[in-house]
Amino acid sequence: MNRLKILLQWDSSKFVFVAVSAILFLLSRTSYLAIILLIALLIFLAKTSKNLLIYSLVLMAILALRVDLFNQEFIPDQGQIVEISDKYIVIENRGRHHLYLDDAFSYELGMILEFRAEKMNIDSQNIPGSFDYQTYLLSKMVKNQLIAKEVKVIDKKFHLSQIKDYLVKNIENNYDETSSTYLKLFLLGEDDLASDIKVQARDIGISHLFAISGMHLSLMIGFISFILKKLFVSESTYKRVIIIFLIAYNIITNFSISILRASFLAISLFVNKTREFTKSDYLSFVLIGFVLYNPYIVFNLAFQLSFLISYSIILGQQFLKSDKSFIQIFKIGLLANLVSLPIVIELNMKLGVMNLVYNVFFVLFVSYLLLPAAFLIIVFPFMNTIFLGMIAFFEEMIAFSQAANYFLEFNFPFEWQKGLYWLLILIFFVKYRQKIHSYFYVLGILLVVSLFPQYSVFNSTYVRILDVNQAEAIHIHQGSCDILIDTGKSDDYDNVVNYFKKLNIKDLDYLVITHYHDDHDGEALDILSNLKVKNLVVNNYNQKYQNFNQTIMTEGEVLSCGSVELTNVNGYSGNDENNRSLVLWGNVGGDNWLFTGDIEKAVEKEILQRYDLKVDILKVAHHGSITSSTEEFIAAYEIEYAFISVGKNNYSHPHDEVIRRLINNKIELYRTDKSGSITIRYFKYFDFGLIEEYLNQEKIKYRLKN
Repeated sequence: MNRLKILLQWDSSKFVFVAVSAILFLLSRTSYLAIILLIALLIFLAKTSKNLLIYSLVLMAILALRVDLFNQEFIPDQGQIVEISDKYIVIENRGRHHLYLDDAFSYELGMILEFRAEKMNIDSQNIPGSFDYQTYLLSKMVKNQLIAKEVKVIDKKFHLSQIKDYLVKNIENNYDETSSTYLKLFLLGEDDLASDIKVQARDIGISHLFAISGMHLSLMIGFISFILKKLFVSESTYKRVIIIFLIAYNIITNFSISILRASFLAISLFVNKTREFTKSDYLSFVLIGFVLYNPYIVFNLAFQLSFLISYSIILGQQFLKSDKSFIQIFKIGLLANLVSLPIVIELNMKLGVMNLVYNVFFVLFVSYLLLPAAFLIIVFPFMNTIFLGMIAFFEEMIAFSQAANYFLEFNFPFEWQKGLYWLLILIFFVKYRQKIHSYFYVLGILLVVSLFPQYSVFNSTYVRILDVNQAEAIHIHQGSCDILIDTGKSDDYDNVVNYFKKLNIKDLDYLVITHYHDDHDGEALDILSNLKVKNLVVNNYNQKYQNFNQTIMTEGEVLSCGSVELTNVNGYSGNDENNRSLVLWGNVGGDNWLFTGDIEKAVEKEILQRYDLKVDILKVAHHGSITSSTEEFIAAYEIEYAFISVGKNNYSHPHDEVIRRLINNKIELYRTDKSGSITIRYFKYFDFGLIEEYLNQEKIKYRLKN
């Protein structure tokens, strides 16, 4: 503990704990691990510093009020244009709002609009690990997506965004396409890079070089400092010039998170005459300012990476010390790659083993050649040919580095794994001077990276009804067994595929296609192409899957996987595809489940006549359609829970009458359109279950299962 206090400069640099309490408080709305860590931190502060405890509690109270204010519904009827896209314009009025209209490019920045608009209801897929677009927008202060009905320009006033727009157009008009792309990227943070270069750069771990960051800022400040020293200006004049430059540069880069963070930190250090606070204090004050302005910024990846790496560099100053710049860059790259690994790996779902070596080379190349050259050709345009040569070499090296890399595909599927990983890194900083201890913790870090991610869910058992909108996909996991019943509709974002990859599930024991409708087998080919599917189970042979071995499951046949056995109880032989659905009955986690596909009344009646089933949990047929779930069928079983996979639709699914029947039979009902992805998790050794509702990062609910 004493070593940790020294590392955190305990006597002066205590406000990092207040900043951490703010982050944990905001994350506690979605994470039980964050709640546990927050309680532990508050107990620690209560024993060590009552003042810090009070500061933390006051800050959390303010943040709670700020979140409530932020979430208040507000639909504007006017606002100023601050950004223009091909499909929408961004307006400012108590936050930002996307206004969708057909002729977005006919408007200009700075225009003040008066409009009538309706809020866009987006039927997003709330699947664990999938991209949460709504929270992403909130993290960027975008509160609404609106569809314009009537729009009228009532005025036009200057807005700071026009400065960047002017500079972008000036560069585009005076330089060729390749040069202007990199000039806009390095100087203004405007990313127009080709998608293949972005993918290659992401794979080799150098995407951070394409974002305006503290590295760019330090190079600019270094250049300005060199000029000012040659002019023999006073220290006070020097500081004023740097502060003016920082303010101006934030304006022309539209207040990029990393630039704003670095600027605030630099200005704080400039005006810090008494040295009462340390770098980590000032960084903590900046972080607190960010989250007070926008509590949802904690979900912004740029914010997470910027502050995580900044804190680690401050805390690891002793580790980073070196007389040789090459060694120092290598250490900084190592540190940045280590601390950002859980976040980066969740984005890419793979890690290149050569990335650290590549990072050193490309950081040196960009820092000492490409970035300075970008500044120079603004002043000396005749040097553009040299700049183009550098770009060509840069892009060729990126492509070569990706091709010459070897990738490990894994992820940290659980929060506690990420927490343990970061804890080991922190302990390494505490102990690294003690050789034996440092080797031990390095080994621990390597074990977390190499061993834990290979076990996606250990020996757990659960059934997860994935929120795939007006479609169906159900994942059954038991020990080492994984079954997917249906796949949802065709999806350009491969959400179901990525769901499995982020759980480190690369093999499916069974992919069951209950019947051939797009909302049940639309993603099947993508899943078959991206995952190893040992058994493809279908209700009938389909030419669509001719390249895969199809197992036709007939009535009475049993699908066995570990301790899970599912029997097909549907013997329908007609031509109606809904009624041809495989209907699987079996025990999972101690409950008797009935997965009904899209069967209708006739098949339900047939099952009642032919089978005497015990059903604890029902997957309601055909998304709650009135054509299914008859009173006789529901009343025949002592059903405790019913689940409906449904989304926005024009079919009146689920039908009010079906809902009434379920409620009248005292069945606890869950719907994916209301609860998102729904997981029924079984804890065999503790003899209880848990129902988890995952609506998005903002709304995760747990409740004990009866």
